[in-house]
Amino acid sequence: MKSKKSNIHVLIACGGTGGHLFPGIAVGEVLARRGHDVTLLISEKKIDTLAASGHKELRFEKMPFLAMPKPWSPKMFGFLKGLWQGTKRCRQIIREHEVSVVLGMGGFTSFAPLYAGRKEKCRTLIHESNAIPGKANKLNARYSDIVLCGLEACKPLFPKHPDVRVIGTPIRSTMREKNTDDPHAFFKLDKNRRTLLIMGGSQGARGINRAVGMALEQFEKMDIQVLHIAGTTDYEEVRDVYAKHPLLKQHVAAFCHRMDLAYRVADLAIARSGASSMTELAYFGVPSILVPYPYAAEDHQTRNAEIFDRAGAAKMMPESTLNADTLTEAVRGILMDSKAANKMKQAAQKQAVKDAAEKIATLIEKEG
Repeated sequence: MKSKKSNIHVLIACGGTGGHLFPGIAVGEVLARRGHDVTLLISEKKIDTLAASGHKELRFEKMPFLAMPKPWSPKMFGFLKGLWQGTKRCRQIIREHEVSVVLGMGGFTSFAPLYAGRKEKCRTLIHESNAIPGKANKLNARYSDIVLCGLEACKPLFPKHPDVRVIGTPIRSTMREKNTDDPHAFFKLDKNRRTLLIMGGSQGARGINRAVGMALEQFEKMDIQVLHIAGTTDYEEVRDVYAKHPLLKQHVAAFCHRMDLAYRVADLAIARSGASSMTELAYFGVPSILVPYPYAAEDHQTRNAEIFDRAGAAKMMPESTLNADTLTEAVRGILMDSKAANKMKQAAQKQAVKDAAEKIATLIEKEG
């Protein structure tokens, strides 16, 4: 561990899903701009590689992390072996780069780095974006000096930890930068029509994709246009469904590298209720229909969505209730009612914490 000085080296353990990766990158960007050295530990997943390629100012290191199996699973031996190897490698990184602070963003990539940081006497912090902490962060809290929460509802769920703070969830600087790009021109959409944005997070959402497909005939009659980010797995199937509705103004993509423009063009979004997606929707003040992923750990996406629903920032719809009629009714009730949409927009903006990345970076500087 390096001694206290103005320039510090920070190790950020993130990756595996966009919900862990992008907030980690957001904090790393701020620290790098302030002159600090940053290493991000990521998994070997494709999404991590794609995200890393666009950030030359940050140092990324891939590690073969394993998800934690159930206690008596035969996979436990392999997990423990991988954890031991990962911890050993993390301790090497900490020593080689004189790391002062280790920040874990949750998920299976955080176990070894935080434990290694503790052993090497670094200051350790974790960040939990969701309303209910994941299995990884429940364990990671034991090795962390400070627990950071994205939502107020999460704070009481770390009852034994002496230092739990609510700080918001970071958003990447590329999402927040002011630019003059025309979002309608970028997606080849009509400025005079209301736009429905459909997205499923970094991994897509088959349940949403199929329900929307059933509703397209009714969307055609509403004089709206659709920007649908389908995910790589379902893209061809979704594209073919839209091809049967040529009268509907549309832009269908597998992935979107300019989500800032997608949010700016949107009058309403249909989305999963992962914390990062919700943070971005709030930042851009986009009213939303939130469809929680029904198999999320601890059903945390339902709890996330309930918070926005109660605040009037979103309408929550369980996936089991989705069909052409229910989805059309929900879309029409918001998108075709300017007063209702504006009220939801204002409520969404009140949920936004716009400087979370800066706050976390400042805290890290104090701890380092």
